[in-house]
Amino acid sequence: MADRQKYVDANGARLGYEVHDLAKGPPLVFVHGYAMRSTGPAYRELLSLLAGDFTVYALDLRGHGASAGETANWSLATIADDVAAFADALGLQGAVHAGHSLGGFTGLYATMRHPGIFSALCLLATAPASGGGHTPVEVRRLLTERGGDRDAMFDFFSSMYVHADRNAIDQAVDSIGIMDRSVHEAFFSTFPDQVITPRLGEIRIPALVLSGVRDVVVPPAEQHATALGLSFCKEVNFSGEGHMLPLEAAAMTAREIRNFCLCDVNDRFVR
Repeated sequence: MADRQKYVDANGARLGYEVHDLAKGPPLVFVHGYAMRSTGPAYRELLSLLAGDFTVYALDLRGHGASAGETANWSLATIADDVAAFADALGLQGAVHAGHSLGGFTGLYATMRHPGIFSALCLLATAPASGGGHTPVEVRRLLTERGGDRDAMFDFFSSMYVHADRNAIDQAVDSIGIMDRSVHEAFFSTFPDQVITPRLGEIRIPALVLSGVRDVVVPPAEQHATALGLSFCKEVNFSGEGHMLPLEAAAMTAREIRNFCLCDVNDRFVR
């Protein structure tokens, strides 16, 4: 069960988050994908499952969800610094970081910019470390110009789901609907050239890469390349899942995170 929505001032922004702590276990910071939100119902099943073993801090990135009003100075570096400042403000240094899509990329970048802030990374259908140069121009234009168009966004998100569920898609549409256009503009002007692949070897903590073979948003080959660039990495592919695997395969995702963080890190990885 989640505590009511909370806020913390970090890195010059007021960031919204929820706490899921059924087990009152070790801390895990969870960050959503682009145009989604960690607070609210979309990731609730996954976060509830993880709360059986961790104390989960579900953070909304600057410009998203409960942090939607915080749009100043939006950049990939800023949100990476936000995540690190969030963990620092709540005394969560050494927590596990788990992130979906952009949330995974943000965890990687935060770890590069703030070594030691996290003890392990769980990258779920992670955005590519090679940047977003492969993103079609029409997608950038669609989100920038029609991000508030509910019908257009429903069609856009529908393609990402393998096991289509209208309610789940509606939740994604609700999330993007509250975003300011300036965030889309900042994201698409920054992400194509934000290449961190050459620096992946700097990350010296264990990492888990989960991907869906049917991902139509981030090519599985890009996610595999990220896994190969990390020094201490376990990679798991779901043959029947796509980009929304943390939402559509919550039980399997939680199982892999649990096994990795509570078993594999201690038994197999040498730091």
